[in-house]
Amino acid sequence: MATAASDAVHFISLLILSGHVAGRIRYSIQEELEQGAFVGNIAEDLNIGISDLWTRAFRLISDDTKKYLALNLENGILFVSERIDREQVCGEHSLCSLAYKISLDNPPEMHSVAVEIIDVNDNPPRFSEGEFSLRINEVLAPGARFPLESAHDPDVGTNTINTYQISPNEYFDLKVQTRSNGDVIAELSLEKSLDREEQPTFYLVLT
Repeated sequence: MATAASDAVHFISLLILSGHVAGRIRYSIQEELEQGAFVGNIAEDLNIGISDLWTRAFRLISDDTKKYLALNLENGILFVSERIDREQVCGEHSLCSLAYKISLDNPPEMHSVAVEIIDVNDNPPRFSEGEFSLRINEVLAPGARFPLESAHDPDVGTNTINTYQISPNEYFDLKVQTRSNGDVIAELSLEKSLDREEQPTFYLVLT
């Protein structure tokens, strides 16, 4: 029978490292940049020598499955490794950014990196149908209004829809309003009395 003195004893040694977490580095780039496009010189911005990139295991960490950006360990430059479609990454949110960590060893060090993705006007607005019709009674007085379908534009900010236009004519005008949420809506306004016998159909182009 083993005694307490002869029992095997396992010791667990814990090494607590004193890591340094610095502030956040921020960069801004446009979406759709070509592969290899420059984002920022992280080594220079962190004041880290080129020789330390390897000796301190300089590395870029991301929780994203897609690696849109990569780090060149020869010069410390962050670059685009995969084309970024802002609408795919962030949908229609007004703010869009990618979050990374820069990790170094000896001594351990961690830095946050945020890369803002700026929208470019790469998506033309589209209506759900190429053509739609309105049936209007000829007895309606001028001033009558008729809501029109809004187009969908995945772009955001100044690149999204801000107005509509209609082909010139003497009977109809377009009234455009911007709602509090930023949506732009258009209404067809009757400007002149209609006469079905004189002109039964109008073909207008909304853009």
